[in-house]
Amino acid sequence: MSDALVFVAEVERDFFLTTLFLGSGIADLHQEAQHNQHSLSLTANQAQQLTIEDLRQLILRIVAAKREQLRTQRGNGYPMQFYCWHDELAAQLRFSLVAAQAALPFGCKVRLVPDLSTILASFLSAHHPEEIAWDGLPAVDEEAAYCLDVWQTQL
Repeated sequence: MSDALVFVAEVERDFFLTTLFLGSGIADLHQEAQHNQHSLSLTANQAQQLTIEDLRQLILRIVAAKREQLRTQRGNGYPMQFYCWHDELAAQLRFSLVAAQAALPFGCKVRLVPDLSTILASFLSAHHPEEIAWDGLPAVDEEAAYCLDVWQTQL
């Protein structure tokens, strides 16, 4: 097993053990988003060792585990949505969960993508520096509206 797959297995175990935070509804949206958020960072070497399918299977197992946690804590009476995105500036794959009836808590335009692989391909093909230098960041056109690709599924 590659070092990257060992790392992914450790991450998966940690995510499975993390308790799901459940609020009282939309009023607790930001607390849910913050408490349930996780991120995954890779070194350039780890990113080269992993495939889109490796990460897709990881995310789907996490979704299944969180779905089971939700049913254990609240039964079927509190539907939630799991969402995943590539945070390019942080060089991280991130995901979180919030109440199903809530809008996703982003301060930018969101484009829902139907295929998780779209997010994962972007993450794996991105530059994974050991650190990010300010002068290495791309110029931002502040006039253009930023649109974030997000994959979501209902629990």
